[in-house]
Amino acid sequence: MKLKGALVAVTVALAGCASTAPHYYSLQAIEDSPPAAPVQGAYAISVQPVVIPQQVARPQVVVRMAPGSEVVPLASALWVGPLEDQIRLSLAAELTRRLGVLDVGSARIDNNLPVWQIYVDVQRFDAVYGQQVQQEIVWRMVPQGIPGKPAPRVCAAQAALPVQQGMGALVEGHRQALAGIAQAMTRALETGAKKGRGALNDG
Repeated sequence: MKLKGALVAVTVALAGCASTAPHYYSLQAIEDSPPAAPVQGAYAISVQPVVIPQQVARPQVVVRMAPGSEVVPLASALWVGPLEDQIRLSLAAELTRRLGVLDVGSARIDNNLPVWQIYVDVQRFDAVYGQQVQQEIVWRMVPQGIPGKPAPRVCAAQAALPVQQGMGALVEGHRQALAGIAQAMTRALETGAKKGRGALNDG
């Protein structure tokens, strides 16, 4: 009898979730922070379309209810746009703010404009509801017309942050994790730019 009662309770809870109006979430900040530095124009970045794991490539926000458990797409919690686009826009916004350069996206690039093309592979985009979010990202930086002709670089970073109960807290955790990874990407780009300028000066 106890088991039957538990099953009835779960069924009622799921029915309630199914009738809930969907809520939409974005990985971009509501209010953009002012640029950390003015746009300098010495080079630009081009954050290319992002690759994400298949299990999270869906309109719903995907979570785990406990570590190691099956991933669950939430019918009433939807991304405002494709997740891969949300990640690309979030990283691009952070990089332009931190570096003070423009992101030209996938637009046709002027041959006279030095550009770092950035290819992002999200290898993990995980969330345990009410506990933590985890991200692992590998990116490749390919210079196009950068002074000194620095070599392409492959870098990786990961982030794990605790989160409170609630979808707002979970999405904010993902946003903060992406900001932390963008900080690592910023350092890599600054190092690549300095090496390029150094090689040019040595020549």
